[in-house]
This record gives sequence, C-alpha cells and structure tokens, in this order.
Amino acid sequence: MALVTRVRFAAPLESVTHGGSTYLVVRVPADESDLIDDLPVLRVGFQGVKVEATIGTTTWKTTVFPDKTGFLLLVARKRATDENLTVGDRVDVALTVL
Repeated sequence: MALVTRVRFAAPLESVTHGGSTYLVVRVPADESDLIDDLPVLRVGFQGVKVEATIGTTTWKTTVFPDKTGFLLLVARKRATDENLTVGDRVDVALTVL
C-alpha cells in the first residue's frame, strides 16, 4: 500500500488568538489530518509535521501543527494579502508532506 504524501482540501481562512497574538489559520479537515497523522514522519517541535503548502499561486515550506480537531496550517498575512484572501474565505489548499 502506497503512503499518501499529498492531500488537497478546501476550508475557511480563520483568525485565532493564542497567547495574546492573532494568527490566520486554515484547519486541515479530520480525514486529511488522519492521513497526515498516520504517516511515519519525523515530528518537529510541538509534534508538527513539515509540509509544502500551496494556496492559489503561492507555495511555501512550513509546518502544520496538531490541534484538538486535526492539524492547523498557519497562513502569513502577506500570503493572504498576496492571494486576496480575507477571514471567512474558502481556501483551496494542497499539502505535500516532506
């Protein structure tokens, strides 16, 4: 059986506050989070998984972090601006696990 290393999904861009700071995130849906979680990959700080993320025409290397419901993809404000995204917009995401 081949391991799934790339997942695609659509989810809303959210604003979350943690420790007094506000971040833009996209929540990886449960099914896709389960696929990532099942991979035998090296975990980094806070049990994150290194990925290459693509939203629109923007691709970057980052880490998805586990949350209560799955993984969170942090989206820099500049990336959101470059892609003309605002909180609440549905975002098409492709993640390749590195």
